[in-house]
Amino acid sequence: GPKGRRSRQRGATAGAQQAVSSRFDFAGSAAVQSKLRTTEQTMMPRRQRASEPSSAIDLSPARKESSLPVAAPSSAIADRALMDDAAALQKLNTSPSTWVTLAGAKVLRPPVWVPTKGVVHFIGDAFVGAAPQVFYDRFLRSLAQRGLWVIATPLSTSFDQQRLSEEAADCFERPYRALTGRMLDSKLPVYGMGHAMGARIAVQLGCGAAEAVSSVYMPRLRGQIFISYSPQSVAESVPFWKEFFTRDEMRPVLRSLSERLTRAGAVAEPMVGTALDFGSFFSRSIGLEGGARIIGGKDRVEELYNPVLAQIPKIFGDIADGIGDFKPDDRELAKRVPREYPKDMPVLLLSFQGDSADQTRTFEKLLRKGRRSAEGIELIELQGGRDVPTFNEQPELFHGTDALNRAALSSEGLFDAGLLSAGSKQDALVDAIDRFVAPAPEDAKILPKTPRVFLEGLQSSDIRHPLDLRQTRTLSRLPGIGVAARQVVAALGGQIYKDSITSSILVGEQQYPWVNDLLHSACDILDVSEESRPQVYVKQNPEPAAYTLIAEGKQPFIVLHTALLDMLCEEEVEAVLAHELGHLKCDHGTWLSLANAAHMGASSLPLPARILQPFIDGFQGELYKWQRAAELSCDRAALLVAQEPWVPLSVIVKLSGGGATNMSRRPLPREQLEAFLDQAKMYDEAKGESGLFSSIIGGLFGNRSGMH
Repeated sequence: GPKGRRSRQRGATAGAQQAVSSRFDFAGSAAVQSKLRTTEQTMMPRRQRASEPSSAIDLSPARKESSLPVAAPSSAIADRALMDDAAALQKLNTSPSTWVTLAGAKVLRPPVWVPTKGVVHFIGDAFVGAAPQVFYDRFLRSLAQRGLWVIATPLSTSFDQQRLSEEAADCFERPYRALTGRMLDSKLPVYGMGHAMGARIAVQLGCGAAEAVSSVYMPRLRGQIFISYSPQSVAESVPFWKEFFTRDEMRPVLRSLSERLTRAGAVAEPMVGTALDFGSFFSRSIGLEGGARIIGGKDRVEELYNPVLAQIPKIFGDIADGIGDFKPDDRELAKRVPREYPKDMPVLLLSFQGDSADQTRTFEKLLRKGRRSAEGIELIELQGGRDVPTFNEQPELFHGTDALNRAALSSEGLFDAGLLSAGSKQDALVDAIDRFVAPAPEDAKILPKTPRVFLEGLQSSDIRHPLDLRQTRTLSRLPGIGVAARQVVAALGGQIYKDSITSSILVGEQQYPWVNDLLHSACDILDVSEESRPQVYVKQNPEPAAYTLIAEGKQPFIVLHTALLDMLCEEEVEAVLAHELGHLKCDHGTWLSLANAAHMGASSLPLPARILQPFIDGFQGELYKWQRAAELSCDRAALLVAQEPWVPLSVIVKLSGGGATNMSRRPLPREQLEAFLDQAKMYDEAKGESGLFSSIIGGLFGNRSGMH
């Protein structure tokens, strides 16, 4: 659709900035992921594809064994482990921003467009730490988007924290060694990080609890980050713990309960998986896309339910064995910290104002006792509670949308202000960690940039935004609008097509050949067939804009204004073309022409369409909401072609006024784009602070002030 002042500046703060404030964390659907094929892609003539390998990374199954003491596996198990590790390394190489299981740990690689800063070893809280890729997903993805590799060690809750410390260090060392020399440079700084119980385990690692690895693990660390440190014993935290659970007569009962729960879990696992598959299928069949995503499928059993629920019988077994509290306890730990914790280790302490169990300030005093100066220890108190790192917004039940996207359409729900506020608090936590992390050494070898991929067999359903689907269904149900849309397409499309032929330049191999190459490059990536590719016209116009139209019986065409080409560099023009191809890929043609007619006004329309203008005006509100939703799908198409967010974001910033510099012939510098993202974050925070009353009003009346 039109990208000039009328559409771009109307929602610059509430729309464009909302779209980019999520930091472009769009990986596409599972269908998109399954169609990725690595192929070298540069600014080259049409259809030319390089055959060189995607990178020089060694992905052979050979693996350096850890020096940690582990049980000797059988030959078959060892061979299978090597094959699994080789497959995991290959997936990390081709699928950044995707959780991969490597040597028992959950590994997340930063997006290819973000400079690598270091590695984070993360240990989560009790129970939720058994599935960090689920419960800490948003938090850890945000860290990855700041350039940090994440190696999260899934740990089952146990009172024997000496054993947990050894397992945590071993679970980090094995994947770290597998990655070093292949995808990671050993010079990259490594940071240990723990949340709540995970912070307790990280402290024990610092005090040499895991003796077998203390000489290996701790020297790797550039610093440690402790979030919501709380060393309290279970007896102090759980009412009637000693009086009831740890009594001798309860041990046989708990032993029997532990064994029964273990057997029940083994029997129920396949049935639960089948039930989840059916529930997901049924939800999609009745239009509950968000519900299907929440339910998941049988893979969810192995990913989430097994590791979380399996902890309960183990805890009952520990109590039955006479282990009724954490070992070492908080008193022993308080004695060891001043004496044994490294005196020169930089430490970041993060606490929350709403966390009543937090003991971070007490821990800070213990750390300072063992140091000659206060340097190297930083304490930051943030808004929120202990649950801030585990905040993950669940998709909306019907369409699978989130608060950010609903805000972009001015259609907030009752609780969206609270969701945005929770997200802002977690973002503040990520900002504090990002400031603590030092840049990577200049001589560190950074992983080569992954070549762009071609999305063979890409369908509109793979990239179409849920809000686009919802608004399209809403629009198509309006009485009489289908007939009006067809009439407008016939009249408006034909008139503009004739105008383009007579007063514009048709792009081809002789006229604007570089634009022609960019068009076919984008078509190749999005898998647009030769016969479906649009024509492109360049029109003399001082307003920077681009739009797509379909004329009845004619080839679809894209119009670019000369002011747009003057403002943007080649990479940015390709992103604009990809955005316009998204309209064609998602079959937006009919409704797009109608929306364009509503924007143009009666005086600009040909006579047949001018007669329908009063009728079109009656649907202008719904057309506006549809167009905003359709733009989200097309922005996805631009991201899939650019395969990094900074070029599409540079287009948005330049169209919003950021292009008034002498740098028009290249994308805007990263610092300026990040400042724009910070501006968008201010909008998110303002929405989050608007309160429940504002959300209720917006939910009841649809925030009609955003309609035009």
